[in-house]
Amino acid sequence: MNLSVEQLRENNLSSMIIFMMGIFGMTVNLHVILALKKTNTFGYAFGRICMSHTVANFANAFIFACYVAPITVLNSELHKHYIGMRAGQALLLFYYASVLSHLLTAINRCIVMFFPVKVDQILTKRVTDVTIVLLWGIAICQVMPYFSSACVFEYHTEIFTFQFEKSFCGLIVGKYLDYYFSITMIGIIGALDFLTIVKIRLLNKTNQVAVDAEQRRRKEIRFFFQALCQGFLFMTELISFFYISTHFENKWIRFGFTTCAWMAVHIIDGLIVIGFNKDIRSFRISPCSANQLTLYVRSSINATSASTGSVSRN
Repeated sequence: MNLSVEQLRENNLSSMIIFMMGIFGMTVNLHVILALKKTNTFGYAFGRICMSHTVANFANAFIFACYVAPITVLNSELHKHYIGMRAGQALLLFYYASVLSHLLTAINRCIVMFFPVKVDQILTKRVTDVTIVLLWGIAICQVMPYFSSACVFEYHTEIFTFQFEKSFCGLIVGKYLDYYFSITMIGIIGALDFLTIVKIRLLNKTNQVAVDAEQRRRKEIRFFFQALCQGFLFMTELISFFYISTHFENKWIRFGFTTCAWMAVHIIDGLIVIGFNKDIRSFRISPCSANQLTLYVRSSINATSASTGSVSRN
């Protein structure tokens, strides 16, 4: 298909925006990944969960910057072919993994607040690792239907965003596996956060405790509010993508409330981790650490690729 000069210009502009946001998102989340590996602030369970959603954030930014943007510039028709359609599948995989990781975060914070004495017996390394593997397994299962040509999640250059295939299968996966699933997860996270807030208020009314216990409690409360901000962030993105964007016909406005909003969530998610934790903020990368980071990211992506085959949201 021959594109007009105006269409080419718009494709290039939208791709440039996607590329720059993607590179920024990769940078932010790479910083968090390396800092999490080098600091002990988070503890094993919370640290592994944070690593899970940060890897998902990085992968999301990587696919947008290094896959969606270049294809749009070089040959936008590839988005309609099998290889191009895998981008939407991969993005959904990492989006679901990120949402499920935040659900684990909410469960983690709730357990820590309600069972502070038994938390080490409940959130063991084995339990943590099994639940993280399970959540990634669920995310993989959710994107399996997208291998079907009737269930693709395709990037449309005429509106600069992803859309589900207009078919019965597309309706099912878009409405139930994506929209209702996301709403349900955010609802459960909100309920758990509400219970945690109630517990925090009750703890604040109790008598003074030992200095060490008080410091630990304050740290756990800070982690909770970090998770609360992240949950609110994902809820805002859902409203932007599924509701606000539908009220506009201008494709650039819709681009802002869909694709840009989606990418921004995974950028701000990493910035929230940095903002709430001094050790993450003050971490500085060394040449040796940079080499370790490259190896770690490559092994993480390779492991995910091996588990998903050629799987590739919104």
